[in-house]
Amino acid sequence: MALRALVKTDVAKAVDRNSVSQLYRSIIKELPRVLIIYDVDMPMKTAKTAIQYHFRKHGHLKDGNVIGMLMAKGYMELEETLMQWKQKTHLLRVLEPLELSANYRRVLTQEEKLIFNVEDDSDDEQY
Repeated sequence: MALRALVKTDVAKAVDRNSVSQLYRSIIKELPRVLIIYDVDMPMKTAKTAIQYHFRKHGHLKDGNVIGMLMAKGYMELEETLMQWKQKTHLLRVLEPLELSANYRRVLTQEEKLIFNVEDDSDDEQY
């Protein structure tokens, strides 16, 4: 009965800022070890910036279920990385996201073309 009551508690209460920041601290704490294990030639500051980007990307979320799912996924990713179940390319997708590169240009959607008043001459206009 007590277990059932625990399961029924609001997930938003269980997932708070402290638990998210604890996941962030765990990842940052293991980051030097991961960079050595996978032989990634990247400054620590750049790797931290990439990790911060992934946390800030979902900073607007308010739903406790979604936050809980992302936290579980984060802990699983950390465990898989530390157990060396990933390859170097999998890790580099996380540490070098396209959005952080200087020459990244994404294709505008139709709504964005209307908002930014971009001519619709070609479908592969970039912003």
